[in-house]
Amino acid sequence: MYINFMYKKYLSFFTVIFAVLLFMGQGCLSVDGKNQKTEGPVGMFVSTKQGDGWTEINSLPTVEGVESLKTINVYRLAEDPQDPDTLYWASRAQGLFYSYDNGKTWQHAVGALSSGFIRSIAVHPQEKCVIFVANGRQIFKTNDCARSFELMYEEVRVEDSITSLAVDPFGSHDLYMSLSNGDVLISKNEGKTWSIVKRFDTYVSDIAFDMHREGALYIATYEKGLHRSFDRGKTWTDLSSKLEEFSGALTFRRMLVYPSQENYIYWVSEYGILVSRNAGEEWEAVNLLTPPGTVDIYGFAVNPKDNKELYYTGTIDMVRSNFYRSQDGGATWETRKLPSGQIPTQLRIHPENTDWIYMGFTIPPKS
Repeated sequence: MYINFMYKKYLSFFTVIFAVLLFMGQGCLSVDGKNQKTEGPVGMFVSTKQGDGWTEINSLPTVEGVESLKTINVYRLAEDPQDPDTLYWASRAQGLFYSYDNGKTWQHAVGALSSGFIRSIAVHPQEKCVIFVANGRQIFKTNDCARSFELMYEEVRVEDSITSLAVDPFGSHDLYMSLSNGDVLISKNEGKTWSIVKRFDTYVSDIAFDMHREGALYIATYEKGLHRSFDRGKTWTDLSSKLEEFSGALTFRRMLVYPSQENYIYWVSEYGILVSRNAGEEWEAVNLLTPPGTVDIYGFAVNPKDNKELYYTGTIDMVRSNFYRSQDGGATWETRKLPSGQIPTQLRIHPENTDWIYMGFTIPPKS
């Protein structure tokens, strides 16, 4: 009886872990009990015509010659808020890459960040060479534009991991960190010491600030919706009841706090895409070409100069994907062919050259 009880306990535990890893972009792929095959390169691509045609941008110059990064999975992309030509590529196993020329060429980070799963990247809003990088267990800081890194924090609890980093765009530019156990922490001295902001007691997936409202902070949880603070985390409002009106909307995929307008949020979930224009108090479904709940949306982007211009990728069974583009806020959509048969995980629009769209791909992990 005891063995049966323990078996059920561990089966339940690993079922939950499997779901978290899959939908947070880390996990296993099993469809009908068999691994499905996707084809083509991964890495980074760019279109300079809003998705009409793609160019592979996977070059890594070295002293021995130019290497290709077309086998490097893309987990996240981050950009420098002061330099739109600078990009940071968080990979799933090969560490951190960065580019100063819009992705034409890449460099590979040194030391501890030359390998491993990079979970999050945060660039200081005023000091472009100050960058914070989390690899799941540790946080590193560079003061010299990734030439060298210093270890600032290490998570010793084996059951917990670092999920996200964010720097407050206002005031003293405090650094925030979230953990898989639901803890959100703050450092007022660039990672040297930390204190608790809030314990959410659920998996925290992402942290984001509103660039146009000082003190406005959003916390996305994996399966319990969105939380908001207007005072840098002193008090919180649970917005999950607002999302529950849409089936599956509590299961998080992506969040975008629109960079060009105050209180404007996009929430990508198992349901689809929702938008709020009043800081999460009310939500409206974006009319997609794919019905609610029928595709997994991992790539999503909005033109920072025109919120009528929307892009997303829809993936079915972690095998088949498509690219969708709207110029009228979702009233009508066009489809475009993807440059690879792998899974599109990231979309990014250049903040100045808004016809340029960046897309990152990953190979579905084997079960």
